[in-house]
Amino acid sequence: MQNPELLGTGVSIATCLLGAYYLTLRIKEFYRENPDPKLTYATHAQLERTRAELMRAIADAVQDIKSLRAEIRQDAQSAQAHYLQSLSETRELISKNAQNISALIAQAQLSAQRIAELTLKTDKLAIMQKERH
Repeated sequence: MQNPELLGTGVSIATCLLGAYYLTLRIKEFYRENPDPKLTYATHAQLERTRAELMRAIADAVQDIKSLRAEIRQDAQSAQAHYLQSLSETRELISKNAQNISALIAQAQLSAQRIAELTLKTDKLAIMQKERH
């Protein structure tokens, strides 16, 4: 042996490297994930299928919301048009009622005047009748 110191150093380095490797394996084993037998694990393909189903469900929900918004908007416009038409009809009815009320007031005044005139005439006739007897 020409260099026993070199051989000792090599063996020492090899022992250190093997010890470090062994320690690394032990640390790796310690932090390794141990599956829980009570849990069910899903594969990536299953997760992708589930994700795709969720994305389809979300897209359908968004489409439903958009269609509902369109229906609500259309219903609101229809209700507003109906409201405006009803308001116009109500204004017409109020105007006709006001005209009819004013005509009735005028007729009532004329009737009251005629009743007053007839009362006077009846009183005159009654007085004339009393004077004759």
